[in-house]
Amino acid sequence: MQFPTGCLAHLPEHGTWKTTSVGRDLANATWCIDNGAQTYFVKRYGHDEMFGRAPGETVRLDRELATLSLAPQVVWSSVADGICVFEWMNAATIADEFDPHRRAQLLGQTLATIHQAEPSGPRWSLRARVQHYCDALTKLHPRRGREAQSDCDSYADLFRRWDEEPHVFCHHDLNAEHVFLGNEPRVIDWEYAGYGHPGFDLASTIVVNDLYDDEISELLASYQEHSGRSIDRESVRDWLRLVALVNRIWFHLQEAIAEHEALKQAEEGEDAQAHARTSRETLSVSR
Repeated sequence: MQFPTGCLAHLPEHGTWKTTSVGRDLANATWCIDNGAQTYFVKRYGHDEMFGRAPGETVRLDRELATLSLAPQVVWSSVADGICVFEWMNAATIADEFDPHRRAQLLGQTLATIHQAEPSGPRWSLRARVQHYCDALTKLHPRRGREAQSDCDSYADLFRRWDEEPHVFCHHDLNAEHVFLGNEPRVIDWEYAGYGHPGFDLASTIVVNDLYDDEISELLASYQEHSGRSIDRESVRDWLRLVALVNRIWFHLQEAIAEHEALKQAEEGEDAQAHARTSRETLSVSR
């Protein structure tokens, strides 16, 4: 994805902006922009429909979460183009905390805060979302798509529990680097957020941050203290299995999309070369 230069005209400051890429994958690309006096964070979302998101859905959520003081302030955004310009966060993150047990406690506290939020938005089905991944994967890589579908069928009971048990607002990708500390902590990277099962969100946080057993205990204790909701370890083991399945299918889908785009670019390059050769031959004949 290319940097959306059009967003610069909508900023409150003008001048010459230095643009630095700070992250890129198939789901989004991010940049830091600086004009010597002001710094912003620019994010552009991609492949919304392929990843089961409605176009512009994440931009709308970013704006609402900023008003709820959960996410950084949005300076400018475009729902149609999937672009958000945020304030630049200079605060330390949970990842900067040296003590791993303290990191786990802060993650549990942050999850409790997120789970108590009530932004607008529909409650969606994890089974339907993952089925969308499987369908998209099948179109791009039939064998892997069939394997993913078979794996999902074997996890039917867990998917049913996710759909039927109480839901809260979840982040679904809470890395310690995503939480900026301060009087009112701010959280970033909400593209997988939505109303879901709290146990699944806890399990996702455990996996994303690669927590050890004692750190998991700290996470769960802190979460219970700040949310009043208890999630037992045995239940977490079940959700860890489901998180592993969803992550595996999601990564396979990303690989398939990347392979498809690389092949498409190669074919376009060959077509361009063939067109250039034809043009040269035509010019030679006309002479």
